[in-house]
Amino acid sequence: MPAAYHRHSASTSSAATGSGARVARQCDGNHLPPTWPASSSEGLGLNPTSLTTPEDDFSNLASTTTSLLNESYVKKKGTGWAFLARRVRPLSLRNFFVFLCLVFVLFGSAWMIRRDHAKRMAQQAATIDMYLPPIPQLSSPDDSARPDPLQWLRQNTVSNIDEIPEQYQQSLLETRPKAAFIALVRNSEVEQMVYSMAQLEARFNSRLTHQYDWVFFNDEEFSEEFMSSVGNATNSQCYFEIIPREHWSIPSWIDTTRFDVGRQFMGSIGVGKAWLQSYHHMCRWNAGLFALEKRLAQYEFFWRVEPGVSTLLKPQWSPKLTTVSQVDFSCNINYDVFRFMRDNNMAYGFNMAILDDARSFPSLWDRTKTFINNNRDMIHADADYDWLLQNPLDEDGASQASQQSDEDDSSHDFDRLEYNNCQFYSNFEVGSLAFFRSEEHRAYFEHLDRTGGFYYERFGDAPIHTLSVSLFLPKSRIWYFRDIGYAHGLCEQCPPHQFRLTIDSEGQHNPHARALVINVSLSDKHRRWKVISQDVIRQGGIPGLACGCTVSAIDHNNAKLVPFESKQHKPEHPCIRLYLGGKWLEKKPDWDREAEIAAGRDGSGGYLLDGLESNSYMRSHSNEPK
Repeated sequence: MPAAYHRHSASTSSAATGSGARVARQCDGNHLPPTWPASSSEGLGLNPTSLTTPEDDFSNLASTTTSLLNESYVKKKGTGWAFLARRVRPLSLRNFFVFLCLVFVLFGSAWMIRRDHAKRMAQQAATIDMYLPPIPQLSSPDDSARPDPLQWLRQNTVSNIDEIPEQYQQSLLETRPKAAFIALVRNSEVEQMVYSMAQLEARFNSRLTHQYDWVFFNDEEFSEEFMSSVGNATNSQCYFEIIPREHWSIPSWIDTTRFDVGRQFMGSIGVGKAWLQSYHHMCRWNAGLFALEKRLAQYEFFWRVEPGVSTLLKPQWSPKLTTVSQVDFSCNINYDVFRFMRDNNMAYGFNMAILDDARSFPSLWDRTKTFINNNRDMIHADADYDWLLQNPLDEDGASQASQQSDEDDSSHDFDRLEYNNCQFYSNFEVGSLAFFRSEEHRAYFEHLDRTGGFYYERFGDAPIHTLSVSLFLPKSRIWYFRDIGYAHGLCEQCPPHQFRLTIDSEGQHNPHARALVINVSLSDKHRRWKVISQDVIRQGGIPGLACGCTVSAIDHNNAKLVPFESKQHKPEHPCIRLYLGGKWLEKKPDWDREAEIAAGRDGSGGYLLDGLESNSYMRSHSNEPK
């Protein structure tokens, strides 16, 4: 039998045919079907041939070429080249360009994501680097372990709380300080109270991470109208408390006849509201008794809120009287004030320091000196009360007091020095209830209360709080909230603010800010500029305070509570400048007080800093930003 007809050849041919069929099914139409020689009859002719495909021909040719190339490359590159996969060895220009395109796409996507993230951060975060709150010159050496309030503000000031993840918002809500707004208010002041609440809610408390309680105090039952109205002004919990009788009545040790004569006399000479018995009760309650109320026992911090003071105006264009509230919160507050107080170990916060009418409390300083002499161990070692003292015989009283303090640190000659009548304006104050319940403050308050000064004179809560925190606290635990715009009656303060600036060309309004971002030479040579420029780029702009007021000088409220014709001895510098110290007391070299008075001004100008500055290079604090 011819060799072509051997069975094993036939079986081999069948296997080959089957294998070809499987390959065709696997290709699924993507390759050409197998071809057969024309002389064969499906592989069963006289001269059967092997089954071949175009792929096989190409594969054989490629393998031959590749083997030749491999041999030449192995000879050139050495034995190490043989370990590379054959498909990697030939370098394809097309593959190289594809690789470059992939790299470009990956890095481009990462850059776009980073830029979009920076824009989102610019929308939700606010930096204070272009507005630093004025910080006083601290008398004690810096403690590296002490909290850094400026750094805290950089990290916790957020313009848009809605862009913070809900989980983090819930965490902030659960870890809130135990704090509340407190208000001493009458039923008849419901409209004024709602007005004050509406502003503070819009500017601060309506954030989901805040929503602090409101506690209202009255010497009589609150009306249904009042409770309903204020309850509708907030989503927070409201409490309505009646002041105990012993906290709102003339104490047993007060001579009521002397009280009546005294308040009539003070009213006749123009001491504000001194003729009102309820006003004396109010001053006494706010000075110390408020912190002892049972409802406040569960809280750590308070924020005092006053109802609006209504005045009746008659516009020229209308015969009707118009009611205008004079309590305003004019700036958005983009951080948690209570959390700031807690995290930075602050005990008292204010936003105005002004001169008070000395006729209201003529014996206050004498009573205070008696307490100090009997309780020197209660005075804090790092307390700074120099800014409250002056020599009544010297025009340069404040400077003389400071010089004596430097010469003799053992004690002050309190009998020689006098209180300069400066005070923190307590209609706005944020404080620690623990401090106002402390042994020191309670002892001081009870000492003053027993002298009868709240009724025989008109001891105010503002000078008592000022003296108390200045004597019993270190200055590092007192904070000046210059960034909270506030107005109440005659006194108002509006901080430096500006519209948000961005580094996008379409939104750029300030060429100086743009220069700050792109000026590489300044960033390389000056460390402070480098830090600021990095923050500006990181934040995507310079977000300023959002305020609805006109920026005011830092000391323009100084003597608004003192009658113009008053002969009381005024300190050389405005009260807030005495508190801040440092550069805030420096005058311009060419300033002439006599010339200013001759020009019709009061001679209190000429300062290098006027408080209109919002940048970080003109602050009085000696420490550089980190």
